[in-house]
Amino acid sequence: MKTLIISSSLSPNSRSFILCQTMEKELTNKGVNVDLVKLSDYEINPYHRPRTADMDTLAQKITESDNIIIGMGIYNYSISDALKIILDNCFGGSTGKFYGLLTAAGGDKSFLATMNLTQICMNQYRMIQLPRIIYATGSDFVGDDISNEDLLERLASFANEFYDIGTKLL
Repeated sequence: MKTLIISSSLSPNSRSFILCQTMEKELTNKGVNVDLVKLSDYEINPYHRPRTADMDTLAQKITESDNIIIGMGIYNYSISDALKIILDNCFGGSTGKFYGLLTAAGGDKSFLATMNLTQICMNQYRMIQLPRIIYATGSDFVGDDISNEDLLERLASFANEFYDIGTKLL
């Protein structure tokens, strides 16, 4: 199983990236071939600007993966512009793939913001979503570490379910 984890935050102190790193470890320990992409390392442009070589590379990684995990910060109850750019320009090869969501938000009232991304992935690309979504808040972290044991357990459950279902869909 080849899993692509996309950390879509451009912030150098991204909590969603910490979630992605944790998931990478969980899945690697199960023998999964994981490629973790930190979107902040890629040059991306909106649709009306020239496509970059990094966008071509990302589109190829998406096409070649068996499944995808998207890590995202929640901004104003929605997805970031960087994530929207790659959805519009790089996700053509994601049609029909299994995916999961790891999210980090400032507070506990933005949990429905994932529905926007779910609608895009399921309606536009006919992707299949893992029903479990990781939703973390600032109180789940101390510095760059996850401090909430419940969140760590939920991440482990996510990894187990993503692995179990993902291998069955291949």
